[in-house]
Amino acid sequence: MTVKTIYRKEINMKKNVIARISNRHMHMTEETLCKLFGENYELSVKKNLDPPIFAANETVTIEGPKGKIEGVRILGPVRQYNQVEILRSDKFKLGIDAPIKISGSKNLAPLKVTGPKGSIDFDSVALVPLRHIHFTEEQAKDFDVRKGQIVKVKVSTGDRKLIFDDVMIVITPGMPAPALDIDFEEANASCITADDLVEIIE
Repeated sequence: MTVKTIYRKEINMKKNVIARISNRHMHMTEETLCKLFGENYELSVKKNLDPPIFAANETVTIEGPKGKIEGVRILGPVRQYNQVEILRSDKFKLGIDAPIKISGSKNLAPLKVTGPKGSIDFDSVALVPLRHIHFTEEQAKDFDVRKGQIVKVKVSTGDRKLIFDDVMIVITPGMPAPALDIDFEEANASCITADDLVEIIE
């Protein structure tokens, strides 16, 4: 069954959305890519995600006052801002106080990022991502939700049924179906696996 078929038959009728699970990763600008990997460097595709987003083969090392984490995946294509999204437990290993915020926010935690050709000390780059649901404008109208709205999401599958509070609605063009984004720690807490259906509740 295709994602579009799922959307038509199950998601839109029941206010269900697909769950997607993310690990720590980095978004970066063209300028940062060149500094870390060399002039005119282009990211190579390891796995296509929701177009045009892809997981790149390239990784970086992130470092804070207390420790570092190697093999942090870059997500392409390049963006207009630099951002490292980490797990909450990573804060303690790195020794930083990364806030829980939505992607694209400012006033983030400082972090050193190292690639094969160089390093950059960022004053504001790291966050723990606020859980959120991606909609296109049309899908948001179908669900009667709006950008920036905070909703709750009910997890009814698995052995750890729970309700996620403080889930933000974001608008993302090109989404094949609405999708809840949570990290591995949240997925483990609720026993969610990729592509499970969860329900938006009032």
